[in-house]
Amino acid sequence: MSNQERMPFVEALESYKEQHFVPFHTPGHKIGGEAPQLLKDWMGPALPYDLGVMYALDDLHEPEGELKEAQDLTAELYGADCCWFSINGTTALIEAMIMGTVGPDETIIIPREAHRSVISGLVLSGAKPVYMDCQFDERWGIPLGVSLDDAVKTMEAHPEAKTLLLVYPNYYGVGVDIINIVKEAHKRGMVVLVDEAHGPHLPFSENLPVEAIAAGADLVAQSTHKSVGSLTQTSWLLGQGERINKRRITQMHQMLQSTSPNYIFLASLDMARHQLATSGNDLVSRTVELSLYLRNELHKISGITAMEYTDIRNRVTNYDVTKVLIDAKELGLTGVEFERMLRAYSIEVELVQAHHVLVLITIGDTKDSVDALIKAVQAVSDDVLSGDSRSAGANDEATQSLSKDSALLPLPQVRVTPRNAIYAHREQVPLSEALHRIAGETIAYYPPGIPCVAVGEVISESVLQYIENRKALGYVPNGADDMTLETIWVIQE
Repeated sequence: MSNQERMPFVEALESYKEQHFVPFHTPGHKIGGEAPQLLKDWMGPALPYDLGVMYALDDLHEPEGELKEAQDLTAELYGADCCWFSINGTTALIEAMIMGTVGPDETIIIPREAHRSVISGLVLSGAKPVYMDCQFDERWGIPLGVSLDDAVKTMEAHPEAKTLLLVYPNYYGVGVDIINIVKEAHKRGMVVLVDEAHGPHLPFSENLPVEAIAAGADLVAQSTHKSVGSLTQTSWLLGQGERINKRRITQMHQMLQSTSPNYIFLASLDMARHQLATSGNDLVSRTVELSLYLRNELHKISGITAMEYTDIRNRVTNYDVTKVLIDAKELGLTGVEFERMLRAYSIEVELVQAHHVLVLITIGDTKDSVDALIKAVQAVSDDVLSGDSRSAGANDEATQSLSKDSALLPLPQVRVTPRNAIYAHREQVPLSEALHRIAGETIAYYPPGIPCVAVGEVISESVLQYIENRKALGYVPNGADDMTLETIWVIQE
């Protein structure tokens, strides 16, 4: 592991910069010479590293030198066989995983809580989705993932399926019984793909769930920018074993990455891997300690509760404590109101839903940042309980629309494969007239970006009710042509 102390791609960029070549290649600002002044001010000494693809530096699409070495070191760090860097986020990697393992009309099993990028992967691949039933916690209003029994039941019902995709852990830190689900899938000859966007930090603390690669998954996509140190828009894909065709994955990866990759983004992945290799255990252990400290302090605040593993452990196997769900239901606040009040104290949260907000504690947090959050939550509690700030109250229309299952996603009814549906003839109809029609667009709410109805699925009563609940709570849809959702695109009958 001694090579983990190197940053080969970073070193290559620095070496090239020190040679002072006169550039007659892209980018047009020529090593920052004529970049806009504000961009110079913002990027400072980083701007000369914004280099174009050239023979002197490695190529993301066919890496052979220092970039390949950086990817190989990442694979080694995680115990994988291979690694692909991405400057188009985890979305492109999820799409590449799907396209690299299933094709037109082939079956892939996916969970209900799959991110909308999975639907994009289905459109690009032409594959046919089969959904697994997922558990839902009514108290907290969050998905708990698929149980082992339901996963096996779905696999038994669809022996034609070539691939199984899991979300692990999900947005809320909840993890399925991944070790046993992977074993069951492999018994049936299926390739296991994992959207581990929220899990690149998992291997670096014994107090966190097992990572997907260690659990035996074949392909694992991680958003390194979410919980570790790379730049936003960067991710990596890990692969292992003989069930995957590495060259095919590479070809799909090439299709989904820019042919002019940002070298600073790629360098940040090399830096993030180096940071994890040399300091990851200390950084992530500190993160876990801060998360436990935050949870302990939140439980002391009147009207505030934080979801704990003990609340859900009878139905889930794994839980990442660095995802902290803070609930203000006892204060009579909706999540939207809670977030608004926290922002007044300069706190920005990750997700708003039902009566709660979600905050992510990462390697970038300190005791000072966590204390600022604790102080703000305490202030919100004091404001509401003292009457200095309006609570949601029983007469508030939004609160009235919040039922215990308002965040329960509708059960998908797939009638047309996403690829066929997206190219079908469509018409725009009033939402009130869309019942039982087949959706011609995918509607999701961000975060967490899980479609309530995907292209090719039936617009059921539960879909319409979900949309109405979201509307009443002030959420804005993502993916809809009509952002008011007074109308929706459907496939022509």
